[in-house]
Amino acid sequence: MPPLARLLAAISAAGSSPAELRRLSHLVLSSPLLPPIRCLNTLLMALARHRMFPDMESLASRMPARNLRTYTTLINAYCLAGDVPAAKRHLASLLAAGLAPDTYAYTSFVLGYCRAGLLAHACRVFVLMPLRGCARTAFTYTALLHGLFVSGMVREAKAVFVGMRADGCAPDTHVYATMVHGLCEAGRTGEAEVLLAEAMGDGFKPNIVVYNALIDGYCNAGDVEHALKVFERMDGNGCSPNVRTYTELIHGFCKSGKVERAMVLFSRMVEAGLEPNVVTYTALIQGQCNEGHLQCAFRLLHLMETSGLVPNDWTCSVLIDALCKHHKVEEAQLFLGSLIKKGVKVNEVVYTSLIDGLCKAGKTDAADGLMQKMISEGFVPDAHTYSSLIDGFCRQKKLSQATLMLEDMMEKGVQASAVTYTIIIDELVKEVGSEGSKKIFDKMIEAGVNPDVVTYTVIVRSYCEEGRMEDAESMTVQMVDRGVFPNLVTYNTLIRGYANLGLVSQAFSSFEQMVGKGCKPNEDSYTILLRLVVKKNSSISENSVDVWKIADMKDLQGLLEEITECQLPLAVDTYGCFIRCLCRVDRLEEAKYLFVGMQSANLTPSEDVYTSIIECSCRLKMLTEALTLLDSMKKSGYLPHLESYRVIISSLCEGGNFDSAKEIFGDLLLKEYNYNEIVWKILIDGLLQKGSAAECSSLLSIMKEHGYQPSDTINAMITGEITVTNEVQEIAR
Repeated sequence: MPPLARLLAAISAAGSSPAELRRLSHLVLSSPLLPPIRCLNTLLMALARHRMFPDMESLASRMPARNLRTYTTLINAYCLAGDVPAAKRHLASLLAAGLAPDTYAYTSFVLGYCRAGLLAHACRVFVLMPLRGCARTAFTYTALLHGLFVSGMVREAKAVFVGMRADGCAPDTHVYATMVHGLCEAGRTGEAEVLLAEAMGDGFKPNIVVYNALIDGYCNAGDVEHALKVFERMDGNGCSPNVRTYTELIHGFCKSGKVERAMVLFSRMVEAGLEPNVVTYTALIQGQCNEGHLQCAFRLLHLMETSGLVPNDWTCSVLIDALCKHHKVEEAQLFLGSLIKKGVKVNEVVYTSLIDGLCKAGKTDAADGLMQKMISEGFVPDAHTYSSLIDGFCRQKKLSQATLMLEDMMEKGVQASAVTYTIIIDELVKEVGSEGSKKIFDKMIEAGVNPDVVTYTVIVRSYCEEGRMEDAESMTVQMVDRGVFPNLVTYNTLIRGYANLGLVSQAFSSFEQMVGKGCKPNEDSYTILLRLVVKKNSSISENSVDVWKIADMKDLQGLLEEITECQLPLAVDTYGCFIRCLCRVDRLEEAKYLFVGMQSANLTPSEDVYTSIIECSCRLKMLTEALTLLDSMKKSGYLPHLESYRVIISSLCEGGNFDSAKEIFGDLLLKEYNYNEIVWKILIDGLLQKGSAAECSSLLSIMKEHGYQPSDTINAMITGEITVTNEVQEIAR
């Protein structure tokens, strides 16, 4: 055998490769003289890190002697995998060898039981440790805290954390990261930040893991502005953001519909010398898709691929889903084909996205064919795949085929979800009324599938449509009794049910109850109530007319008064919804009137309010008005949408006022936008697509003067568009 130092070095070198470890393990075991136990334990630990359980067991069985470290390595490996029975077998061997479990072994079992979901067993081991002379460590606490949070036992986790210091164990970075992440996941971001502030007051310095946990928590709660504040103070606290920090924040802004802010962070990330990964790009791609900017999404995909990154199943399914939602099913099929040609591994998630899109487009035969292709390639359709096809059949009024598909999936061992049953219940309700859903609803319960809020809401809607409001209310009580709470859609359904019967006070009472339960009213809520007010004032009967087009200011004021009579304050969201609805139907003057009223009530208009009025002004070609509001929006600390600038600059160029367009564009470049996105949305989608190639080239030169140097990929995009534009103009001549 080689000397000890050389063998340890060989194990360390092979540690990152399972194949190399297996080769080294075979080499060691084939030697007539085994190395010292220290080397064998080191090799055993390396195998354990890669979860190479057969190799690990083979090595352990050939060891001439085992010590405590040997057993604890084996125990820890299985506990990390959640395989407690295997860990207990090695514990029995440890005890049979006359050894006593140490802190590491006990902590491993706390972790193992938590991963197996056996919290009572984990707590029992945790309590037993000091009685067996084993001090709990910060890692022991981390394991138990994580298990408690995952099981939703927030109060118990907080109690365990409070008892740490009395146990002689100071919280470390892992403990604080677990506490912050757990509290944030439970929706208690404020408590997480207070906890962190107190820790820092005691001299604790958070690391990147702790900050990322807090940022992720705020983003998941939809509070991206607070997440950004945490991000901005990281450097000042001696902690530099990493790729994950930026990616979590980018994803948060994209989910909040603020994709341009996310693109700004993308720029800052690249400037900081960090390389975006597939998750970063995919978050941005999804953000652009959610805003309807499919061209920008595919441009990001192209940038991602030119960076040497390969799209994953999330990336592909997002793009396919977006194409299908925009009625571009054929393009989605071509895109899937192009992925396969490129050698991108396409899995069941990607196939299911296209199957769902085909079904929604009424192409159930093509969807069924694609599912058969998916099966032939070794993929197993899940409940979501089957649900998509069942939904497709229901959309085509083929209820018998949908029911047969449900039976087929269950015969094949695929458990139907609440979504699957709800799709069929919804179609039954539409075809035969509320009583038609009872049989399938009972079957759902018998199958052990719990109805969710959507299931109950479908049944509530059926009662409301039949004018059976008592039954509808009774169903909402029943759902609460079963631990399912009404959501915004449920309450809107009840409000509409009362409104259709002309029961004004009951409709407003349901609205009041909804707000009291923490459900924020949306456009649908106010539209139902406004129609009631308009009917009372003018006796309209036509429900197909958009009520926001015909309501006068007296009606709008009347609805605001009704809301205040419900003892509900007129909040920013109320005014914001009214203004957005009015702008949607181009009633700019009325929207501005409410905008002024909002400010008079000392309510600060949101970013969405400004954007709605600016976009409405742009559509009405009231550019001076739009520019004034843009300036006001910037002074309020918001970043105006590039779409607004696109309309204004394009309109000025079309009107021959290029000097003003250049001035506005120059001002735009001083703001914190992603320059590539400016090129895409203003130069390519704005000017080039309208034939303004000369103006595009001039504005691109201004960008270059500001230090922007387009990449080869961006240059190719611009050159390609200019060529097409010139060809079109030549044909037109």
